[in-house]
Amino acid sequence: MIRIDKLNFSVGTFSLDDVSLRVEPGKYFVLLGPSGSGKTLLSECICGLCRINSGRIEIDGTDVTQLEPRHRGIGYLPQDYALFPHKTVRQNIRFGLEYRRMSPAALNEQVDQLIDRLDVAHLADRLPRKLSGGEKQRVALARALAIRPRVLLLDEPVSALDEQTRDYLCRQLKELQQGTRTTTFHVCHNFAEMLAVADRVGIMYQGRILQVDTPREILERPKSALVARFVGAGNLFPARAQLEGDRLRLTCSDGTQLIARKPESGPVEGNVTVMVRPENIRLAATDDNLPPDATVLEGSLRHVADLGPLVRLAVACGPDIELLVMLAKKEYSGLNVAIGSRVQSVIAVEDIHVLRE
Repeated sequence: MIRIDKLNFSVGTFSLDDVSLRVEPGKYFVLLGPSGSGKTLLSECICGLCRINSGRIEIDGTDVTQLEPRHRGIGYLPQDYALFPHKTVRQNIRFGLEYRRMSPAALNEQVDQLIDRLDVAHLADRLPRKLSGGEKQRVALARALAIRPRVLLLDEPVSALDEQTRDYLCRQLKELQQGTRTTTFHVCHNFAEMLAVADRVGIMYQGRILQVDTPREILERPKSALVARFVGAGNLFPARAQLEGDRLRLTCSDGTQLIARKPESGPVEGNVTVMVRPENIRLAATDDNLPPDATVLEGSLRHVADLGPLVRLAVACGPDIELLVMLAKKEYSGLNVAIGSRVQSVIAVEDIHVLRE
């Protein structure tokens, strides 16, 4: 539904460099990256608000690179919602339909359907200044959907809202997209927000897209240390890899060793970065029965933080290795340990991810 080939665009000292991207029909795609990475700029290029220097943009098989925004078939929800302050909710929603050849009855019916679907019927005669942030978001979304776009583009749609409202509206966005099957392009910088809605994810940094994958692959198998850090990998440290049959022996600078599976993409030897997610580490008392094929690191419990349903721990396993571990509270309570206790960190071979340098 969206195809971008070698897009280049510069503004001031910042540039989008050779950006290529595919978004399949009916998918909820999230472009994720830190502030200043170029996410909004790319979305404005897709919409036609910025004319690119070179490259090609297609929407549903049509080259729209030189088309004006209104001819691209995109429903756009900007970060500030951009509601017309002098128009009521109903007038805002019907704005995009007033320039189409529709009978008054058909226009009113389509507007009424959207008002009901987005649960804003009780707000229909209000002006934007009398709406909350969440209400403004729903009205702006209804206006974007009114033209029945081929693509819905959402630029930081919930970033200005409190956490509870954000979570609720993310659920609404996902349910709405699943109901309409509208291809959706959602720009954000919040990892939890991405997990709530995305079918596919693109990670953007300094004007380049580093990886496009499913949320699970981005989370568990990032393709670079830069992506791993951004998605909160938790434990990243350098090591030297040596191939031993179908296993990799990973030796850290202080001599600590871990065992990982040989990567499916081929042998990896030499300098690498090791990644272990905190939730994939199990803590055990020293007399526990341990799996023979796992990495077991002796260490001392240095820090414990109660996060409600979860507990975050730091375990020193060597001069250069401190593991971040995330446990369910019930699991932590069953260990009967305290700061200073000796524990064993158990890591299965499949939970050690090796990144090439």
